[in-house]
Amino acid sequence: MEQADTSRWYAFFTRDGDSLVRFVRRRAHRISEMDAEDIVADVMLSLVSRLETNGPVENIAAYAYRAIRNHIADYERSQAKTTSLDGMTNEDGECSFLESLVAESEEPFAEEERIAQMHRLTEAIGKLEPRQRAILIATELKGKSFRELSEGWGEPIGTLLSRKSRAVKTLRRLLEEADT
Repeated sequence: MEQADTSRWYAFFTRDGDSLVRFVRRRAHRISEMDAEDIVADVMLSLVSRLETNGPVENIAAYAYRAIRNHIADYERSQAKTTSLDGMTNEDGECSFLESLVAESEEPFAEEERIAQMHRLTEAIGKLEPRQRAILIATELKGKSFRELSEGWGEPIGTLLSRKSRAVKTLRRLLEEADT
C-alpha cells in the first residue's frame, strides 16, 4: 500500500469526522454523543488497519459511510438485547450491588476482611472504563436514579442500564481475579 493512500484516509477522517458523527446521530436511534463518536472511531480504526488487505479505494466517503451504516446496524442489534437486572436490585427496585459485595459479618476478624474487600473493590472500580465507572458511582454511591442521570447526561435510560450492567459484570470479573 502506498503512503498516499494512507494519507487520503487520514485526511478524510480528519476533515469529515464531525459530519460522520452527525450522520451516526441521525441514523441511529437513541444514541448518545459519546457512542456516536465511538462508532466513528471504531470504523475509522477498522478501515485504516485493513488498508493493506482491501487495496485502493476510489470513493473513500462512500466506503466509510457504508462501513458506518453497517456498524450502526450492529450497534442497534446489540442494544436491542435486554439487560437483566436480576440480582442487582432489592425489593424496592434499588440497586444494592455494592452493598452485597461488602456485607457485614459478626465473625472474628470480619472487620479486617471487610476493609480488604473495600480495598479490592476500590481498585476494581478504578479499572473500569470511565463511562461505566461514572454510572456505577452515580447510582450506587451518590444514589442518583437512572431518570435523573438520563436527563442530566442526555442519554437514554436503556443505554445507562446497559452500561451499568456491563460495569457490574466487569467489576465481578475483576474481583474474582483479585481473589485468586
